[in-house]
Amino acid sequence: MTGKRAFWTLVTASVTIHATVAFLGCCLVTALAWQFTHHGIGADPRPGAAWAGATLLALSTAGAIRSARRLWLGLSATRAMDRQVRAMAVTDTAIHTTAQQVGLTARVDVIESAGRFAFTHGLLRPRVTVSSGLMKSATPGELRAVLAHEAEHVRGRDPLRTLVADFLAARHIALPLLRHLRTVVAADRELAADRCAMAHCGAGAVAGALLKAGDTPRWANTAPAAAMGDRTLLAARITQLEGAIPPPIRPEHRQVAVTAAGAALYMWAIAGSAWLMSTTPLACLGRGH
Repeated sequence: MTGKRAFWTLVTASVTIHATVAFLGCCLVTALAWQFTHHGIGADPRPGAAWAGATLLALSTAGAIRSARRLWLGLSATRAMDRQVRAMAVTDTAIHTTAQQVGLTARVDVIESAGRFAFTHGLLRPRVTVSSGLMKSATPGELRAVLAHEAEHVRGRDPLRTLVADFLAARHIALPLLRHLRTVVAADRELAADRCAMAHCGAGAVAGALLKAGDTPRWANTAPAAAMGDRTLLAARITQLEGAIPPPIRPEHRQVAVTAAGAALYMWAIAGSAWLMSTTPLACLGRGH
């Protein structure tokens, strides 16, 4: 599955589930309150209907809290990273020509650091940050490969894409396969950035850049960003540099099994909630007394 397809599958699945729950949730709380008031939880019109409604509300509430926390952490980390980059930025005109060659005019910041790293950050107007340590150790061709790689992340607004994917995957804790789709999206974008760099500079320069670029500093790890030195896909990136097609990323068996159980739980909860609402006199459905 391509990263683009995985991303839109993630969006579609998450939005569909959320829309269904939101539609039912308009009257579900009222239905549960009426049922408990008049019959108690043990006297459903259909066995387990009230429990199904309560389960659906619990899943929805837990998902909303979890995704809101993930969004808040991502936004906070992005703001903190932007402040840190501005505080550490130094003037370096030598990189401007190379940046212009790969389409990064006025979008590259150099920061004083002995570490060798480069990453793309920022949500609506992403920028590239390169450390002075990487600039000193990389050859001109390798530096161009680094910037060409990061330019693809800028064009794809990959930090924003990462934040959206994290938010959607976090919303459905019972469906870990959605988290796998987020991993596929990130992997596809990383490989696409390497292909872009190879087209600009050749495989040798990209290999050298990959060898010299290290992981992002600790203060940048919590923000949604894309880094040249990301080691999580090292084997796949080397395979692509050698001219072969990297193998697809397969989900873990546990993810598939838990997602199947989670999907069954959702279907039971939605069906039970719909039945509960259909047998409850609700003014919001035109059946009030």
